[in-house]
Amino acid sequence: MKGALALVALLSFAPAQEEVTLKWKPKVGEPVNLQMKLSMAITGAGDVDVNFIVHSKVTKMDSETVTTESKISDFKLMFNGQEMDMGGQGGPDMSQTSTMVQKLNGEIVSMSGAEMQGGERTSRMNAFHWPDKPVKIGDSWTKEWQAEKEKQLPHSKAKWTLAAHEMKNGVDTYRVDYVFAEMDDPNGISASGSVWLATTDGTIQYGTYQFNNVSFQEGMPPTSGTGQIIRLKN
Repeated sequence: MKGALALVALLSFAPAQEEVTLKWKPKVGEPVNLQMKLSMAITGAGDVDVNFIVHSKVTKMDSETVTTESKISDFKLMFNGQEMDMGGQGGPDMSQTSTMVQKLNGEIVSMSGAEMQGGERTSRMNAFHWPDKPVKIGDSWTKEWQAEKEKQLPHSKAKWTLAAHEMKNGVDTYRVDYVFAEMDDPNGISASGSVWLATTDGTIQYGTYQFNNVSFQEGMPPTSGTGQIIRLKN
C-alpha cells in the first residue's frame, strides 16, 4: 500500500511535458541540397530506382510568403538493377528552374517551371504544414483539401504528429510522423512517413516515406514504393 501511495505521489509531481513552437525560419540565399531516393515496383514492368539531388534556394521573402527556386542534378534511373542511359530522353530537364511560392505555414500558393512529377496531387501528398500553436510530444495537427473537379483533384487529408526530439544526420531535430490519404476513392493516393526537422530553423534534415497508387507522369500506371530524403552538407 505504501508503495502504491508513493507511486501516486511521484506521478502527481511529475513535471508537465514541455511545449515547443515548430516554425520554419528560411534564410534568403542559403542553399539547401537534398538527395532524393525513390524505389518503386511497377506491375508488369519491374523494379525502378530513381536518385537525384534537389538544389534549392530562397530568393525572396516578405511577411507572408517565401519564394524558392530549385534545380535538380545527378539524375540516375535504375531498371531491375541496371542503370539506364537516358540519352537525353525520358529524364527531367536539368537546365530548368522550378519556382514555388509558399506561406510560412507551408501552404503552397503557386508552382511554376519544372514542376514536381505528378503535379498538384503529389504536391499535396508531399506537403508539410506547420502547426498554428505550440505542441508537445504526441500532439497532432491536420490539413484538409477539398475536391477540385476541374483540376481532377480529389478530397484529401493529412495528419502530422510530433513524435520525438532526437539527433538525426548529426543535427538536433524534432521527428514528425505523418499520414496522407485521398478520401473519395479507396484506390486513391496514400502515404505515410517521418521527417526530421532542425530545431533551430525547421529545415528538413532527413525523411523516410512510403506511398501507394501514385502516377508520376501521364501514361504511367499507378505505382507504390518507398522514398528517402537526406540533407547534404553545404
